[in-house]
Amino acid sequence: MDITSFILSILSWLAPLIVIGIIVLVIVSKVRSASQKYLGMSPSQAMELINKGVKEEATTPKGITALSEMYGPAITRDFPEIGYKGMEVKARNAIVAILNAVMNKNAESLKASEYTQDLINKVNNRITTLNANNEKEIFNNIKIHRCGIANYQNRSKEATARFEISLQYEYAKVSEEKADSAKPALTQTAYSVTLAYKQDLHEQTTSIVFSSNCPNCGAPIDASAKGKKCPYCGSGITEIADRVWLVNDFNLIK
Repeated sequence: MDITSFILSILSWLAPLIVIGIIVLVIVSKVRSASQKYLGMSPSQAMELINKGVKEEATTPKGITALSEMYGPAITRDFPEIGYKGMEVKARNAIVAILNAVMNKNAESLKASEYTQDLINKVNNRITTLNANNEKEIFNNIKIHRCGIANYQNRSKEATARFEISLQYEYAKVSEEKADSAKPALTQTAYSVTLAYKQDLHEQTTSIVFSSNCPNCGAPIDASAKGKKCPYCGSGITEIADRVWLVNDFNLIK
């Protein structure tokens, strides 16, 4: 092989690399130009901004609807035995208990005296799905930022209060085999928790009917009636209020 053929052979081998190098340089140049033109910054500065945004997303609490000034006085007036603050505490405790039940795959930790069967079934269904996929959800170091009421309804035979809760936790969804070595990521999120008022709870399809009887004379009464007095004998029924507010639903909203 003469020197000319050797040089041509080398060039034919280098040509694709040279073309690729030119393409990369053109792309880098265009990215740099676009960053300067539209963002007024270099690519490294743009990447730093992106990383900063990701960090802020993981550390900035989610906004929620909080209408305590609107609904709080009405709740305390209608149900003074538990009051607005008592209901808020119940909602806060509920979301922590529910997430722990999912993580530990133990819906039995949610007692029927505090949670409706619909909610317990919902948690059980989620656990069943995780087991079917051999997966585990991890919610470590749960921290509540804020809790507020978003809606309150008190009709003749039913009463519901829906709270929104902003919180953070270290979250991961992994296979059971990798659960012990998982590295959960800090996550900001928000949930809704619905409480339902109940004396004797009767479930008819998806509807909830609330009814009660006077503990003194046995007459039927409106369980959510203002004043909590029997219209027939006049006896007070305030002693039965707090334990009949059940956690009825929860949903991820953000």
